[in-house]
Amino acid sequence: MSTSVSDIRIDVNPRNPGQFFACCGLLELASRRWPESEGWFQGSGNRTVFHIETKSTENDPLGKIVQILCKCVNLVKIAQDDGIQNLQADRQPIVLLPFDLRLDWWLDAYGEGDKSELKVWAGQQTPFRLINNMREAWRAVTACTADATSSAKLLAERAPTSGRFGFDPAASWEALDVGFSPDEQGVPVLTSPATEILAAVGLQRCRPYPVAGKPRWFAYHIWRSPLDITVAAAAVAGHGCAAERFAFPVVMRNPQYGTFGWANPLDD
Repeated sequence: MSTSVSDIRIDVNPRNPGQFFACCGLLELASRRWPESEGWFQGSGNRTVFHIETKSTENDPLGKIVQILCKCVNLVKIAQDDGIQNLQADRQPIVLLPFDLRLDWWLDAYGEGDKSELKVWAGQQTPFRLINNMREAWRAVTACTADATSSAKLLAERAPTSGRFGFDPAASWEALDVGFSPDEQGVPVLTSPATEILAAVGLQRCRPYPVAGKPRWFAYHIWRSPLDITVAAAAVAGHGCAAERFAFPVVMRNPQYGTFGWANPLDD
């Protein structure tokens, strides 16, 4: 059991891959602001808590990160590298300016393709636009919830959005149930903006790995000892301090749009 003292605590469902990678993203951002930050999971099932010890002198480290993501005037820009202009808009890398963090993981294919199998958005839903849409939804949540910036329920707060990355299965829908695709038609769907933004950050360094013999299934491990973000990335892939393993499907509603599905625990 860890003897570290956390100053960030958020509730997480380890079967929700969006929430899991959001925890990785939160640790990434905390580490960039407070380089000695370490994170770990504690508990099980619906009572799992993700802890971060930032070793900072600020009273509310989580609130500071949320404030930057929600209120910073110049949060994100499209990367200006050579060749970026030749990429489709929905694949263009972006940079989170306050954290000096480039996001381009969706260009890394697991196989021989030209994009990641974890990329489940397309068309006009560009990373730049999705981040900004999620920010607006997050601001709406924090305006309606007094303690949203410091609450353990951060990843459970939802707002209606007409575009999302597709990481949170709790916001998924079945087109057969409604007769059309809300994503394609721009119909608002209740989504966790914190989960969507932070998972997009977390996947830059912490990647799931393909499950052998199961196309479009991926696995990740949680860890229970305090780790910095560089070591945590290895634990996610099953090395070092890795603990329980979970596997989730990438469910494509059509060739362009999809969502992460709920994860199942796996025995090694």
